[in-house]
Amino acid sequence: MEVLEMIKRPVTLGEFQKMVRIIYLLKDQRDYTLQDLLIHIQEEAAKIDEGLRKSSDNEQINALPIFFCWFLSFCNMAGYNLEEVVWAKYQGICPYCGGEECFCKPKQKKPDTWFKNPQGKIPRSLPEWQEMFRRMYGKSNSELWPIQIWLHVHEELGEFSREFRLKNVPKSHEELADAFAWLMAYCNKMNVNLAELTWNTYPGICNVCRQEKCQCPKV
Repeated sequence: MEVLEMIKRPVTLGEFQKMVRIIYLLKDQRDYTLQDLLIHIQEEAAKIDEGLRKSSDNEQINALPIFFCWFLSFCNMAGYNLEEVVWAKYQGICPYCGGEECFCKPKQKKPDTWFKNPQGKIPRSLPEWQEMFRRMYGKSNSELWPIQIWLHVHEELGEFSREFRLKNVPKSHEELADAFAWLMAYCNKMNVNLAELTWNTYPGICNVCRQEKCQCPKV
């Protein structure tokens, strides 16, 4: 219990990424390649798939922070600053229509360039990121089922994996931002606070070995 009290709780998305880096980066560098980490992300995504198939909200929610941790672990080892990558595309407005509340029409052609918001302010906390995406896309996603939203996460991860494999850096950044955007949409649809879930699972320590720097064997 003394260990948990010594750990400062992360607030911003960048701080959550830093926490995961402190816990797991040395182990990840020792045990895994970037391709291994991508496979782990897919493994954890499949656990949410299973929860959806069983209509088990508990299974989906329990798997969500572990999926997010592997997602951040990959970003750390690949050198992505997730906060910067996402904000480059999603600046408090829909990059495709420019609306604070998206008014894109289904199947409309995406513009060649994104709308930018020079007056926008980057969210100060992970819950603020979640709320930003709720404001932008909550209405347009309201009629989608959770499984439809989660399939978008899968789709964007697949597109990211392809661009990453082809070493297309600008496009891989775009797809990574899209994957995070749909992850936020899924959290909002499930009415869960990702920051709370993540901290409850990783309170500054590994969720398995309970160490500040993970000592788990390779899995």
